Amino acid sequence: MADHTNTDLPPRGFPLFTVAITLATLFAFLGLMVLAYRSPNYLDETKTEPKADPVARLNEVKARNEAVLNGTDSKMPVTKATAELLGKLKSEKDHMPFPAPEPPTAPAPAPKK
Repeated sequence: MADHTNTDLPPRGFPLFTVAITLATLFAFLGLMVLAYRSPNYLDETKTEPKADPVARLNEVKARNEAVLNGTDSKMPVTKATAELLGKLKSEKDHMPFPAPEPPTAPAPAPKK
């Protein structure tokens, strides 16, 4: 007959070492959490610059945008570029689906009396 006893099994008993390590880890974690909770928040102390007046900032942005639109910093003013592009887009060579050349308009019929 075969021997069914297994000698490779650990001794049966209370796992005291495992419990002790688990409790030590738990208390170390709790201690670190209390320490982190009570420590000051160093990230909250940011140095803020005084904010500029919102109206002055808005006027400055509007002035810069207007300068760009008028062609101060560009090669061609917006009005001239728009007129040139619309002239090219509404030609006979326009093959794009949008914007299509405008169809010829027929005069509206006069209302009958």
